[in-house]
Amino acid sequence: MFLYSLIRSGASLPEIIICVLSLALAGGLSIIVHEIAHGYVALLCGDPTAKINNRLTLNPVVHFDPIGLILILLVGFGWAKPVPIDPRNFRHRKRDMFFVSAAGVTANLIMGGIGLLLLHFLYPYFSVDAGNVIFVFQTLGLYFLLFFVQINFMQAFFNLLPIYPLDGFRLVNVFLKPGNSYARFMYRYGSYCLLGLVLLGNVLRAVNLEQFDVFYWVNYLIRSLIALVV
Repeated sequence: MFLYSLIRSGASLPEIIICVLSLALAGGLSIIVHEIAHGYVALLCGDPTAKINNRLTLNPVVHFDPIGLILILLVGFGWAKPVPIDPRNFRHRKRDMFFVSAAGVTANLIMGGIGLLLLHFLYPYFSVDAGNVIFVFQTLGLYFLLFFVQINFMQAFFNLLPIYPLDGFRLVNVFLKPGNSYARFMYRYGSYCLLGLVLLGNVLRAVNLEQFDVFYWVNYLIRSLIALVV
């Protein structure tokens, strides 16, 4: 778990505070923009539900989900309160449902790419010694960008898993017949499958078998990508 690993690393209290703050800011922004993307694309497709419910805003209060925030701090990724969508308002239901479902992942990939560019151009400035106060902001900025890239790419992968209630399930379900057995199973057990997958990853890391955890390899690829730009 993230907090446990951070404490075990021997970091000082100020370093832990900066790290946790950076993670919360990066994770919160990434997840909120992900949800807003769903709402805006739905609006473009004819469904104003998200706009009517005041969910097309960066105000974190309206998107806040306590369990999702706790998971960000514990395992490094989580979720916000889903943006309400009414597919009955779509002009072309299947096509628009596909676009709306893909919007969040697309937003994460774009934000992850922007984060990589900022890391590439700003990284030299983070290593300049400019005094204690400035150093705090340098460290905060560096950690923010590192977490921002990691969370966005991880969230894009995570949401592509074909498990309810993730976007990947909706992308797959668009091409299946209504009332299919896969959808019925996922509506009933999807949340348990998702929770089990996350818990399995943490157990594997706890017993030093992280090589069997798919999230470990995705995170490894993201770290390798970051290493190429800094």
